[in-house]
Amino acid sequence: MAACGGGNDAKFDAGPVELANPGTTVPVGERLFARYAGLGAEMEPTVKTTLGVTVEKIDKGDASDIEGIGGAVVPYYVHAELENHGDAAIDANGPGGRFTIHGSDGREYDTEGVISIGGEFEPCPSVDPEANLGEGEAIEDCVVIVLKKGVSPREVWFQGDYAAEDRPVGWKVD
Repeated sequence: MAACGGGNDAKFDAGPVELANPGTTVPVGERLFARYAGLGAEMEPTVKTTLGVTVEKIDKGDASDIEGIGGAVVPYYVHAELENHGDAAIDANGPGGRFTIHGSDGREYDTEGVISIGGEFEPCPSVDPEANLGEGEAIEDCVVIVLKKGVSPREVWFQGDYAAEDRPVGWKVD
C-alpha cells in the first residue's frame, strides 16, 4: 500500500474489480472502476491500467481562496482516491486532469486553464508532482475546478481513456 499527496489516508482495497459501464453514475463516496490510459511512471506514453476511483467529497471554496481568479467564479475542490488495480505503474498526476464537473447550467467545467497553484494549497492538497501510482497502490488527490458564480455542481465525471470515446463515469452531487 502506498499513499502520497492529500492527507496520506489512501488505502488499497484489492477488490473485487468490476469495470463500470460508460455513463454509470453513483453517489459521492462510492468507488467505480475505469480503464485508464495515460503517462506511465517513467513518462512513457499511453500506458494502460485499471483504476478504482472514489470521489470522496466536493468542497465549495471562495474566490478569495485563490489570488487573482476574480469574483465571477467559485472554486470547487474535488477530493478523490485513486487505486491502481492494473499491472502498469502510471504518473499519479495524470488522472487528476480527467475530472470534470457538470454544472446546474448544463455546461461541463474542467481543470484545463485553471490557475496553477504552486506549493501547498491547504483547501485542496494535490498529488506530489514526482509521485507514481504502481500496481496495488492507492493515492489521494484533489483538483480545483472553477464554476461560474451561481452555478452548482450536479455531477463529477471521470474520463479514464480519451481514445475509447466512451461516456465518462460519474458521481451525483447532492
